[in-house]
Amino acid sequence: MTGVSLTEAAEPLSSLLITVLTSDGTLAKTKCVLTAPPPPPGLDWGTTYCAPFTVITPPAG
Repeated sequence: MTGVSLTEAAEPLSSLLITVLTSDGTLAKTKCVLTAPPPPPGLDWGTTYCAPFTVITPPAG
């Protein structure tokens, strides 16, 4: 991974938009919903609270 962007989502208000740029030039995004109580630590957090990443640009070629 070569870059990460975190942005507070407008809807729902307790969400983060995460955008990543990989070393091969792929741009992908996901949304993670932050709820109370806090999410568990470790790998379960991502699969429980985040949608799968979707590619938003084709790989650089």
